[in-house]
Amino acid sequence: MIMIRYSLKQLWRMRRISAFFVLLLTFAVLLLSLGGSMYVLTAANMERFEQVFLTIGTARQVPVSVKREKEWSAEIKDYRFRTVKEYGETIPASVLELSGAEYLSGPEQRPYYVAYDPSFRLFDLNTGVSQRVVLEGVPYEDSIPDGPIRMHQGKVLYSYYPMDNLIDFHFCDHENPEPKPLEAGKTYVMYLRDYIPHGWRTGEDNPYEWIPAGTLSSDQTDLSGNRIPSSLPGIFYEEVTEGFYETKAGEKWLELAKALDWTYHSVPVTPVSDLNLLMSFYQGDAYLIEGRKLDEADQEEGRKVCMISRYFAANNELSVGDQLPLSLMLASYSGTTSSDASLLFWSDYGLLNAEGKAYEPFFEADYTVVGIYDWSAGSSRSTDYALGQNEVLIPASSVTESMEHNIAAYGPMNAANTSFCIPNGSIQEYQKLWEEQGVEGIELQFYDRGYTDLQENLSGIRRISVVLLAAGIVTAFLVLMFFCRLFITRQCRRTAIERSMGMGTRTCIVSLLAGLVLLSAAGCVLGSTAGCRLSKETVQRMESGGHYSTLYSSGLIAAEGNETEEIVLDTSLNAAVSAASGFGVLTAAVLLSLFMIHGNLKKEPLKLLSRRED
Repeated sequence: MIMIRYSLKQLWRMRRISAFFVLLLTFAVLLLSLGGSMYVLTAANMERFEQVFLTIGTARQVPVSVKREKEWSAEIKDYRFRTVKEYGETIPASVLELSGAEYLSGPEQRPYYVAYDPSFRLFDLNTGVSQRVVLEGVPYEDSIPDGPIRMHQGKVLYSYYPMDNLIDFHFCDHENPEPKPLEAGKTYVMYLRDYIPHGWRTGEDNPYEWIPAGTLSSDQTDLSGNRIPSSLPGIFYEEVTEGFYETKAGEKWLELAKALDWTYHSVPVTPVSDLNLLMSFYQGDAYLIEGRKLDEADQEEGRKVCMISRYFAANNELSVGDQLPLSLMLASYSGTTSSDASLLFWSDYGLLNAEGKAYEPFFEADYTVVGIYDWSAGSSRSTDYALGQNEVLIPASSVTESMEHNIAAYGPMNAANTSFCIPNGSIQEYQKLWEEQGVEGIELQFYDRGYTDLQENLSGIRRISVVLLAAGIVTAFLVLMFFCRLFITRQCRRTAIERSMGMGTRTCIVSLLAGLVLLSAAGCVLGSTAGCRLSKETVQRMESGGHYSTLYSSGLIAAEGNETEEIVLDTSLNAAVSAASGFGVLTAAVLLSLFMIHGNLKKEPLKLLSRRED
């Protein structure tokens, strides 16, 4: 205790230097505390965001030109015009498999399947459905159907709604500028759909008419997208003669009626390898409301499980755990489930295969419903990214049979069916690899929920924190070295005198070390406290500025419900970082002091006393 008081007296004699030492050490520890706190903060947030964020890329083939097509309207007796995109040769999705690129999932161009079951109910009971029919009609008189002509209804090969009460109907070859004449008394089998009253736009009082719904045609392709040659005539009506349906021509109309029947009881089925590759789920427009999502284990094991929409579940009285029979009739790489299968328009391809037959199932299995999803309030249902209202999601690996003989249509890559997932922060690297490939005609678009901007901001803070840490370490080392020399090395004569007076080694150590440790502790405590407070103030300014606090609108992640969780910067600080900074500097001060004291003790006292002090 006496030597401690003696040590403090020596410091009091050097009080200005002692105060300056505490001040400089406080500043050094403050830098260490601030830099360490900000480094830990950014590292924790970057690790957290790495788990939350995903970077998704989409690809679409760019049209090579846009041409203007004309379409005849029997109402206005003139052409209407529309623009049509032309794509040229279809580019395969394999061009996305870049050498050197890291993929977390994909790349893939997803088809969608069409599954049939006569028990499927696709619409609410009070929902009207566009009526498509294959029936026979007999004109009452020789007519050119450039306007509604009256025909007698004959045999109905297929109709979604009963047609028993319809004795006569009116037919118009609405979009044909040169319709062929129909002869009175002859029977024609026709593929028609119900339409609006002819001339309603101009105020004419005409009956509802039926117009062509499609033709005897096929767009079947092979796995590479090459069209399979077909002899189908591409007509929407044909004369019926005796024994007609026993001929090859008549059999095609029976097949069309069969195909039309299953379209009204079929749902789109999307094979999923990664649910995040579906933009509806990635962007939060679709979300789970019951059960669970499809996961990696489902894909790896090829489980027969599925997710269904709330709409489809309600109409078919399905719940999680129920069995859903899926009979996959065809596959399509053209169009999207939001525009095709769920609306039953089927306008992008013919319903028959190249042989003129209705497609037969290529895969059948019972799937267990494990999840039910819904659409977020306000999400658009009209985009290509939207899911069909009756869409079923299954693991892609669960389909074990080839679809090569059931591809009804093939189209270029579009952003709704072609996507991939890459590591966060690798967009620029991927784009560089893509440019090196020299592939033209493909447009890439990336979505990372604001991760790139956030990473740049956090990386900037991290660089500043490293600079502060380095400055704190260098400053602390220089301060300790300089003042240890003043308080210890230059006090070697004092040590020699104490040893000459009979003091032991331990006593001499306490004499030199006590005051320095006390000053160092004071500087470390003050620096740690100031650094902690300054760190909190810095974080509060970051929050109030808003630049780092939220991830903008693109940072909204779908929650388990019809709400979204805003991902924000975690600004909670760990006071242990500041305490560790002070403790580390204090430990360094003690060790450095002991090292220099040891140097003093190695010198001979008589030699030190016989020469002048340095």
